[in-house]
Amino acid sequence: MREDLSEEILCRRNFENSILKAKGDISLDHSKEYSMKLRTTALTAALIAALVGSTAAAAKDGVYKSTTVGRNGDVTVQVTIKNDKIADIQIADWSETHPIADLPSTQIPADIIKYQTTNVDIVSGATLTSFAIRNAVRDCVKQAGLDVKAFSKKAPAKPMINETVEDDADVVVIGGGGAGMSAALAAAEKGKKVIVIEKTHFIGGDTCVAGGGLNAADRALESKHEMTAGQVKIIEDTLAVAPKNELHKKLLDAVKKQWADFRAKNEKGLFDSPEFHALQTWGAGDYVANLDVVYEMCKLAPQTVEHLASIGLNWEDHTTQYLGALWPRSHKASNYKAGIGFIETYQNWIEKQNLPVTYLMQTKAESLIVKDGAVTGVVAKSSDGRTHKVMAKNGVVLATGGFSANVEMRMKYDTIWGGKLDEKVKTTNVPGITGDGIVMAEKAGANLIDMGLIQLLPSTDPATGATTHKLGNSTCMFVNKDGKRFVNELERRDVLSKAALAQPDHIFFVITCDETNWVDDEGRNSYGIKVADLLRQKKVFRGDTIEELAENAGINAENLKKSIEYWQTFCKDPKNDPFGRASCERGTELPKGPWWAAKMAPAVHHTMGGVQINTKTQVLDKNGNVIPGLYAAGEVTGGVHGTNRVGANAIPDCLSFGRVAGQEAAGFTR
Repeated sequence: MREDLSEEILCRRNFENSILKAKGDISLDHSKEYSMKLRTTALTAALIAALVGSTAAAAKDGVYKSTTVGRNGDVTVQVTIKNDKIADIQIADWSETHPIADLPSTQIPADIIKYQTTNVDIVSGATLTSFAIRNAVRDCVKQAGLDVKAFSKKAPAKPMINETVEDDADVVVIGGGGAGMSAALAAAEKGKKVIVIEKTHFIGGDTCVAGGGLNAADRALESKHEMTAGQVKIIEDTLAVAPKNELHKKLLDAVKKQWADFRAKNEKGLFDSPEFHALQTWGAGDYVANLDVVYEMCKLAPQTVEHLASIGLNWEDHTTQYLGALWPRSHKASNYKAGIGFIETYQNWIEKQNLPVTYLMQTKAESLIVKDGAVTGVVAKSSDGRTHKVMAKNGVVLATGGFSANVEMRMKYDTIWGGKLDEKVKTTNVPGITGDGIVMAEKAGANLIDMGLIQLLPSTDPATGATTHKLGNSTCMFVNKDGKRFVNELERRDVLSKAALAQPDHIFFVITCDETNWVDDEGRNSYGIKVADLLRQKKVFRGDTIEELAENAGINAENLKKSIEYWQTFCKDPKNDPFGRASCERGTELPKGPWWAAKMAPAVHHTMGGVQINTKTQVLDKNGNVIPGLYAAGEVTGGVHGTNRVGANAIPDCLSFGRVAGQEAAGFTR
């Protein structure tokens, strides 16, 4: 919704949400622009007038509460009215996403109190949260008997500043997500002054809403798994592939020896190594990626696990297998929910060590400064109108992410999905992931590779594209509306997405139970969202019995019961699955009810193409030459994943290469 729409329309929207909420149906189209088709009936001018309100007979001082619908669920706001003014605003309860919702929770209330109006500017990138706070406060004003119209005047526009600010640093990092924060820390640890330029209002990028899995070969933890016959076959099939180049042969030979030694020693648990991780990764991307870069990532991943542990991240005492991860080598933090843990670990360590890192927030990098063929700085524009010219003595690190949230770029480059990735297709990404760094780098002479390779994630919210409504491991049993399994849940993500798209309405369900759900004692899932909100929004469904779950979710009960009974048998002896599933990992079992179903559909998730780099993260030009002073890490790069990114490989990619980029840009080698 545009910010210039009338307050009457906004009130009307709030009223409609209340009606829908009462019916238990709030499945609105929550796009980032907050667009929706307003009903032309059911509301009369009298109802709108009642909502907007007129001067009441008497206003009462006191504390008022109101609950409206936000991005993830209910937002409850407490407002203190004193002497006919809004004296205080507190967020009493919500499930909005940290850190994306952090600024709206402070800025919106502060502006409302300052200007004594609910018609204040929203926070870009957190539109739904902003509207929820504004609407809740408006309702409290009405409850107090104040004139809603008087408290709906447009707040004064914030002045724009037309000036250029010059600054310098040793290393300039563009983008404050996982790759950017890893790079910033790495450079700062060497005593280098670092400036991080971030176009949004929060640090974290896509990493803060990621599932949080990090693939790394780790025999100590993987030894806790019992290897199945199906997994043995996966290893042997991988080793049976004919060598495609010299490095591939070297890796095959190494893993053959490792596997033979493993068998000869009769070792327990799950076999793994960085070399096997590299073989799986390269093969899963159809041998398109740069194997040198792939192998480097897989060698660095265990080091990244150790480094994070050394600066405050606590790991679970076992590995698991994330959706599309192909092997149970996915590490998960125990002291954080989802990917925000990586970001906060970096931030906390930088603060604790008093490292020289500063941030330019809500500042969009617009171009790279190139002098004599080398990148020497960045020109950026902040939300207040200032132009920033930031020079880099050592180097610039691009860590701006991919372009999943840029429909124009998706449509321009896609070579996999037949031009169908238009605005109707949601994305799991935060709104700021629009390919800015790729465009800047190309203008500076960088070579772009694999741009047509775009990944869909099958397990997302059909209404929003978000992954935040899941209740447990996404490799639990999949069923369609008919209650039947339709794919090997441990397959590649492109295979899973195509299978999901073949189901009626592209919809399927991930089935879990109380015993294996990732739901805490407060009733929140692994993203911190209240399960009660998800139930009310009909994003997830519950049943004490299988029949009750089927009725609530609209699934064929007879077939669902047969599917769950099969799954229980399979997990006790995982072999001969008709879809080829090789194992039943910890947390995917379905021992007993109560039962849960999370409604899923595919959405755009990852763009595998981007800036070409070498193993040192140096950006290459179209002739394969290094562009001095320019480094890149994370999803802004191409050549790392090929046609299909392995699940839980994005985190080791961005964090490991982010650290390399920070060190290299600072002038230090590993």
